Amino acid sequence: MMKIYDEKGENMSYKYYEEKSHAKDAESNIPALGDYCVTGVEHELNTDHCFSLFHLWKLEHVTIKNEIYTLWVEKGWVASTELLKIQIGVIDKIYSAKESGDTINTGEKIEVEFRVTHNGSQFKLSTMPGKYV
Repeated sequence: MMKIYDEKGENMSYKYYEEKSHAKDAESNIPALGDYCVTGVEHELNTDHCFSLFHLWKLEHVTIKNEIYTLWVEKGWVASTELLKIQIGVIDKIYSAKESGDTINTGEKIEVEFRVTHNGSQFKLSTMPGKYV
């Protein structure tokens, strides 16, 4: 990971961007400028199957010594509510990814799913009637 100081003297973390994807349909899963990726997740509780924190990166133009680079910029660990806010914005996409040395390799897009909190619920979302029933 490259650690470079920005104009305010703050330490910034970057990783190289490869203009390719490791997704099943790689050609339609190449991140674009402004997209995000997740390289790590944490559970709220050890017994919880839901992820609550995500290690987030954003693909941005970064100027280093008067040269412009397209790099993944670390945004830190964010809550699921922050990912939902990003996902609501139609333009930006979020990808699953893996850190590999100084590079981030991306895979499939991440989607948001609503579900009932316990398996075996008597009132499953998938079996509820539609609007025009």
